[in-house]
Formats: sequence, C-alpha cells, structure tokens
Amino acid sequence: MPAEKVPLAGQRILIAEDESFIAFELAAMMERLGCTVVGPVSRVEEVLRHAVEGWCDGALLDVNLRGQLIFEILPRLQAVRLPLIISSGYQDINFYPMNFRMLPRIGKPVDERELRRVCELVFGNSLRDGRFDA
Repeated sequence: MPAEKVPLAGQRILIAEDESFIAFELAAMMERLGCTVVGPVSRVEEVLRHAVEGWCDGALLDVNLRGQLIFEILPRLQAVRLPLIISSGYQDINFYPMNFRMLPRIGKPVDERELRRVCELVFGNSLRDGRFDA
C-alpha cells in the first residue's frame, strides 16, 4: 500500500500573532500538520517583508497585530498570490471590509481539527498538484 500523502508536509507557513501563548499554540499545531513554521511574527511590517521576499508558502494571520489591522496590507499579499487564512476572535462579518469577507477565516480559540481542514483547503499540496479532493 502506498504511503498516504500529507497535504501540508513541507509547506512554509508564516504565523502572524501578537499574543505569545496563542502564537506558541498555533506553531505547535501547524508543526503537527507537517508544516514548517515561519515566525511567529507580531507586526504588520514583518508579515509584508516575509511575503514580498518569498520566505513563506502561505500565511495564518491574526487580524489585529499590536493594534494595527492587517487589512491595509492584504492587497499586497494578494498581489504576490500568497495563500492566506485570517485567524480572529472577531466573528461579526461586518467587522471585515467588504472586499475581504470571502477570505478563509478561522475563529479563536482555534480548534485543531478545523485548522487542519481549512489549512488543507488553502495550503495543501493537493491544490498545487492540480488536484482537489474535498
């Protein structure tokens, strides 16, 4: 029987989170999913630098980093075609600007099974191989 492919194995995922305990937990979860964690970083400028310089394959972004919302940099992240997931305690859809409401989101506190599901959809190797098994 062939070995089962791990959809997230080897993906370099940037974690942007300014709460150190949450950042530590997210990093541990992502590593259990087979990802290589970049960061965590806690400032919007660091997210942009990592994304533009190509140091990551995707990003898991807290919506509010040290009081600065990430919405202002999302167009640049989209321009470099960086797959991303927003993690947030803000569940009211009206909090998000209209043009970012369809972005993949995961609520806090983060459920590891839900994180796996969303990460496989957004970051999974199967998407890069041209296959999508949902």
